[in-house]
Amino acid sequence: MKVGFIGLGSMGLPMAQRILSAGHELALYARREATLAPFAGTEATVASTPAALGAQIDAVGVCVFDAAGVEEVLFGADGIATTARPGTVVLVHSTVSPLQIRAIAVRAGEAGLRVLDAPVSGGAPRALAGELTVMIGGDAGALADVTELLAAFSNHVVHLGAVGTASAAKLINNTLLAAQIALADQAMVAGSSLGVDPEGLASVLLTSSSSCVGSGVRLRAGSLAAVAGTPAGPTLAKDVVLTAEILATAPGHEIVDVAQRLVTAIGSVGKS
Repeated sequence: MKVGFIGLGSMGLPMAQRILSAGHELALYARREATLAPFAGTEATVASTPAALGAQIDAVGVCVFDAAGVEEVLFGADGIATTARPGTVVLVHSTVSPLQIRAIAVRAGEAGLRVLDAPVSGGAPRALAGELTVMIGGDAGALADVTELLAAFSNHVVHLGAVGTASAAKLINNTLLAAQIALADQAMVAGSSLGVDPEGLASVLLTSSSSCVGSGVRLRAGSLAAVAGTPAGPTLAKDVVLTAEILATAPGHEIVDVAQRLVTAIGSVGKS
């Protein structure tokens, strides 16, 4: 396929590299020239604007930070929607709220574009290995048209329903991760209050039945503040806030209350 990609961050970069190595024609756009350095000497081409990219593609992956960034590259003055041919598939890999992605899909549809809600999970190492989980919300026909493309970086594609359902699943996943981090921190507090050696307790929790990705993040970091100070902190905080907005008082909203401990710690780091 002729594929475009925008958003060469920690996740987007290995995804784009996998797309290129799978034999697809790859066009890139980036605000910062430095982010394009890994593609020097490859067959990837660089577009001067999102519009220039849109004119030459069958599908595009968008992996920017938030919904505002997605809207800018799609609908800005030099956006993809101004030039992309009708039927072009837009894979929104960014983590946004269901309401945001639905609004984006409606607006893109007016320009003849087919949006798939397509957040990813697994981290950069799994992206490089082609083993990401991709959550899909949207039309099954559009998904069928990009199945081979998704196989370049994913071995687990899950179609969850209409546009918005994949974003909901991703937010729940990330909020559960934040809650697990916060619970592991609370477990260490409990151990301290009972006089348990902290290093020993961390070793037990890392290797026993309670072990999981989230608890491992907290236990290896050494403190909740250390987790909050990582680059992942602001992203998790954003996602917990978005989850709180869509759940409000709905069943299951209690998960947000637990995850909020991490958000509070992230806010404290930001003020220091």
